[in-house]
Amino acid sequence: MTHETDIILKNIIEKYQIDKKTISLIKQAWNRIDVIDESKTFRYKPVEEFERKLSDLNRLKKKATESFRPFADTYRTSLCAAMGIPMMNSIDKSKKAGIYEAFHELFGLTNAKAKKFGLEALYSSIEGQKNKVPDTYNIVFDRDSPWTYRNEAEHMEEYVRYHFNSYMINHVVDETSNPFVPVIELYEHGAADFIFMQTEQDGIIKERLATFHPVDISKIEKVIAVHMIEDEKLVHYRRWGEPYFAINSVSGQTKFKITGIANQRFISD
Repeated sequence: MTHETDIILKNIIEKYQIDKKTISLIKQAWNRIDVIDESKTFRYKPVEEFERKLSDLNRLKKKATESFRPFADTYRTSLCAAMGIPMMNSIDKSKKAGIYEAFHELFGLTNAKAKKFGLEALYSSIEGQKNKVPDTYNIVFDRDSPWTYRNEAEHMEEYVRYHFNSYMINHVVDETSNPFVPVIELYEHGAADFIFMQTEQDGIIKERLATFHPVDISKIEKVIAVHMIEDEKLVHYRRWGEPYFAINSVSGQTKFKITGIANQRFISD
């Protein structure tokens, strides 16, 4: 924690007269988020180095999937949509506990952390391989196409903000059961993005958890590794700004398809 954020946190706690137990939980959550090193997240790693941590990524992806499965089953929705249920429940609990307004200000800290995350993503994307944009695209305003490397970095910032905020509020108002723990663990293990995706392969349709990671394939192309749960090696990648459905195979052609995600940026045709 920097001196500046320490002062901000202290002022918020004093302003809302937060009790000692809640203060402790807030600091636990914030400290865990704050130490995530986004500069390491967005460093391009050789494929061999990346693949050495796939057993850990698969373990955590299984844990994250199991964490949100009960919500998806109970409310008969997708795993992606299910992530919003415990978040909304925690917001309601914070209102009943009288600390909702405090979170409104506390999220200034987590959002600032997400801004740093997004800035590192942008620097990384400038260095990496990018998709081509049509001549009709307005390069000044990032208008008329969501598929640019700059919008990609903004999307990563947006999602990590959701996840940081959800982890913090769940940790504080319901510390005994926080489904966002494995989400934070995946960020701690270098995930640049965390998305449940609808996939199809060999006629089997399945929602699978994907995380994105900057990698250097063949020491030539700096791209985004797309690691799906259960993948035991790097199978697919994307260039910065490519549509999510435009997935590339490391070894050639692929039958694997991404058919949808709960995201306004997804347009398959």
